[in-house]
This record gives sequence, structure tokens and C-alpha cells, in this order.
Amino acid sequence: MSADKKLQTMHEVLVAGLFGALGIIVPVLFHIVGLGRVFLPMHLPILTAGFFVSPVVAAAVGFVTPWASSFLTGMPPLPTAVLMSIELSTLSAVASVCYQNFGRRIQGRFKGGKIVSVLSATIIAIVLRIFVDLALLATVVAPLLQLPAGAFGLALVLAGLPGIVLQLTLVPAVVLIIERVREERRLWTNES
Repeated sequence: MSADKKLQTMHEVLVAGLFGALGIIVPVLFHIVGLGRVFLPMHLPILTAGFFVSPVVAAAVGFVTPWASSFLTGMPPLPTAVLMSIELSTLSAVASVCYQNFGRRIQGRFKGGKIVSVLSATIIAIVLRIFVDLALLATVVAPLLQLPAGAFGLALVLAGLPGIVLQLTLVPAVVLIIERVREERRLWTNES
């Protein structure tokens, strides 16, 4: 492995670790004020991580964070942590794939291209995460609880709507701020 590849891998692991730690700390802060379930706080740093690491690392941080949080804080409880690990790995990996493969291509093509690329990657990741949620809820959770699959899944998605709105507004803003600071200070590059 070349020195550049090792440095890039080290950067990715450190960035993933940072966002994974935030994925544990941010929900604790939200739960302190009673907003945890509604605003999906673990989703915020894990979705953001997808913009700064490879899809494999994004999926790994999305998969590990709910387990680590469950072990360290008791949130989410074990059955929920299983579902969230699938959900968050999908969310982060899809954001990473979209941003790296499609988003970066349109950034320089027109004014506001970076905003469009970040927002579109966020929307695609959230929509696919909702489909994964609905599929998991309909095929696994609803039958176990003997509830109608469609209604149960839709109710849970609607309950998380404030969190989805927060993801659509906050994550793109944070990504754009980090990208700007990163470019200005030449952070997370081969020269840093």
C-alpha cells in the first residue's frame, strides 16, 4: 500500500470515528431535552459522515454506531439498534455513493452546483432509507407485533417527519460549511 493510500485510509478512519462519536453524543443531548425520538438525532452525524468518507467506511460507521451507542448509553434498545444499524448503514453509504459519483461531477458546472449536489445526495439517501425502513417494518417488525404492515410503517415514518426535515435542512448546511473550511484550510487532503 502506498503512503498516499495509507494516509487517505487514516484520514477516513479518523473522520468516521469523529462522526461515529457524534452519533453517540448528539442523541444523548437530544434525549436530555426530550427530543430524541422525534428528531432522529443519530441520523444527523451518520448521514453527514457519508459526504466525507468512502461508501464502505460510511456503511461501516452507520452499522457500528447504533451498536456502540446501545452498549454505551442503552439507546437505542437492542431490537431497535438492529434495525437502525441496517437503516443508518444504508443512509450513509447511499449519501457517499451519490455524492462521490454524481455530486462532484455537477459541482463546478453551474453556480450553486455544490448546493444542488449536496442536497440531491441528501434527498436520495433519505428516500432510500425510508424505503429500507418500510421494507424492514413491513416484513419483520409488523408481523412480530401482529400489526398491519403498511399502517405501522407509515405511522413510524410520519412520526420521524420532523427528523427528516431536520436532515434535509441541517445536514446540507453542515456539509457545505465543512467543505468550505476544508478547502480554505486545505484539510483532509494529501498536502495536509
